[in-house]
Amino acid sequence: MIGKKKIFFNGLNELRAIAAFGVIVHHLEQFKKLDGIKIFDTPFHYLVHSLGKSSVHLFFVLSGFLITYLLFQEKQNNGKIHIKKFYLRRIYRIWPLYYLIMFIGFIVIPYISNFDIFENVANLCRVIENADNYSATNIALYLGFLPQFAKPVLGVAQSWSIGIEEQFYLFIPLALHLLTKKWFLRLLIVTLICYSVATFFVHDYLSYKTIVYKIFKFFKIQYLTIGAIGGYLYFFHSEMIKKWTSSKYIYTILIVLICYLMAVPVVGLKIQEFILAIGYMILILMTINSANTLALRNKSLAYLGKISYGIYMYHPFMIFLVMPVVNKYVENHVEGGVFYNLMLYIFTYMLTIIVSILSYRFIESKFIMIKDTKFKTI
Repeated sequence: MIGKKKIFFNGLNELRAIAAFGVIVHHLEQFKKLDGIKIFDTPFHYLVHSLGKSSVHLFFVLSGFLITYLLFQEKQNNGKIHIKKFYLRRIYRIWPLYYLIMFIGFIVIPYISNFDIFENVANLCRVIENADNYSATNIALYLGFLPQFAKPVLGVAQSWSIGIEEQFYLFIPLALHLLTKKWFLRLLIVTLICYSVATFFVHDYLSYKTIVYKIFKFFKIQYLTIGAIGGYLYFFHSEMIKKWTSSKYIYTILIVLICYLMAVPVVGLKIQEFILAIGYMILILMTINSANTLALRNKSLAYLGKISYGIYMYHPFMIFLVMPVVNKYVENHVEGGVFYNLMLYIFTYMLTIIVSILSYRFIESKFIMIKDTKFKTI
């Protein structure tokens, strides 16, 4: 491996784009349901219902894989991990947009919801009118990167996954800095086994109101850990992995299997989610393999994946802006017909992409430049 050479894995941005669009589909249907509009009643109902969670789990596995690989590369190049620079890189990449979304969710959305046009999403506005959502405690949980423990607030609730990743980023560089590679791998494996077994037990036998249930439900360490194990294996055994991940036939079978498990309940929910996460890790390893001729490569998707953080964070606000307009001008919208859904989906995706492009160009890229010039380590 060449020191100081920019590390880039082809195909990962394409996967990020697909995951981001999957979350939008889930939230569009969720917003429709909240507003009393008929949701998709198709054979793919389970897919639509689980798509958001499955897509976020893919994000987790991607993050665990990439951050672990990059940290190992840094340790190899520099002999150590610059903990302070690592945290500052995360701050400059995550915090500016995160806190902008907090401002939109806690200030902008409640303010504009009083405009006449939002009478067309009256049920959604009742959610906004719930004063408990805007308590000091709830706001503090969001601002303190503990959103998974907060009450859902329209416009910022999607940040629960960002909080989990930030919490993971607090510990992963410290563990890798302090431990040898063998003990680091052992820690990952023990964490994965213990947390996964505990999650299966907690989900089936404990009340959802208990603090133990909430801890295991909302930290999602297992998916990030699966990604981290993949990053470890690829860093130290890349040549062997490349030999085993080049088959276009296995790649095709894997994609079909992942799609099937996302669309059809086969085993217990937590077990199926765990199997899917393993599938995502294998998918990542096969996608980045340049010898795999079927691996997804698309410039447009790659660019959308590049701005996927914005797509993920802005889209609930965009849905909130688009839905009242579509509701107003499409007759009999409560039935959620084909034309209504086409208008809702097309304009939501278009507006989300446009805003995300502008955000990346005029806001995020400024902080990324600082991150990559002042705090670059590899």
